[in-house]
Amino acid sequence: MGRSYRAVCFDLDGTLLPMDIDEFMAKYFAGIAAFMTANGQDGERFMAALKAGTKAMATHADDALNSDAFWRTFFEVYGVADLSQQERLQQLSTRYYDEAFPHIGDGFQGDPTAARVIAKLAAKGYPLVLTTMPMFPRAAVEHRLEWAGVDPAAFARITHYGNSKSVKPKQTYYAENLAAMGVAGDEVLMVGNNTMEDLSFLDLGADAYLVTDWLLDPVGFDLDTVRHGSMADLEAWVDGLPACADPAASISDAPVAQQAMQQALAANAVDGLDLADAARKAAAVADAVAGDHEPGAAGRLKVR
Repeated sequence: MGRSYRAVCFDLDGTLLPMDIDEFMAKYFAGIAAFMTANGQDGERFMAALKAGTKAMATHADDALNSDAFWRTFFEVYGVADLSQQERLQQLSTRYYDEAFPHIGDGFQGDPTAARVIAKLAAKGYPLVLTTMPMFPRAAVEHRLEWAGVDPAAFARITHYGNSKSVKPKQTYYAENLAAMGVAGDEVLMVGNNTMEDLSFLDLGADAYLVTDWLLDPVGFDLDTVRHGSMADLEAWVDGLPACADPAASISDAPVAQQAMQQALAANAVDGLDLADAARKAAAVADAVAGDHEPGAAGRLKVR
């Protein structure tokens, strides 16, 4: 008999959203640079600050939100100490995500199978959490869900840079989400497409379904050790799942206290968990996010 899940977590990019991550990031960086330049900012200096802030989200080790880690580094690199100027830059950023960012998805056709999978799990009573890389504001995450044809309201929790203090593949990121869900790791199913970022949840006891349509395997993972298949295969497998017998209740969408995260980590970590290795991998992911995004780059990470 298979496991009983109290919640199901989903990755977004390459899983629910069938989009090449390198193509998306190239469009994103080009678009935000053009927007900021058109609004009176130094485009080259802005991009240097943006990329430094992105790396800070992956490497900071304090209890700060990713958004706070991003902006404090961004302002330092951009050279803005005046609070009114900082506020103007944050307002410009909000305008970008409201006005220009949504057009990256113009003409994009999502896979309706993904929306059906979400609907079927919800109909069976499974609470859903979107455990996407929390390096973007919530608005950017919701726009990408809309491109995928998935309603953001389907998720009890959506991770973004304003409610998360860690990133994938750090196990502390998944411990935050376990604490927010109020469940044990072995009561969760993680659905993703990246063997390094998404399957690190296995280190806290989670089960997994690896979606292979847009598979990213930077670590040479043995696929035979985990359930895997296309999004269509996932839909067929979901059809066979029973109704959720004991759904997680009161899932929080808010930031998680450091103590609660540490308790979830201690209670669920597998033997031999290497947090330092995960931190190195997170730094490599940040380097890749801030890189040039040549085709296929996302699957060729260099972990120091």
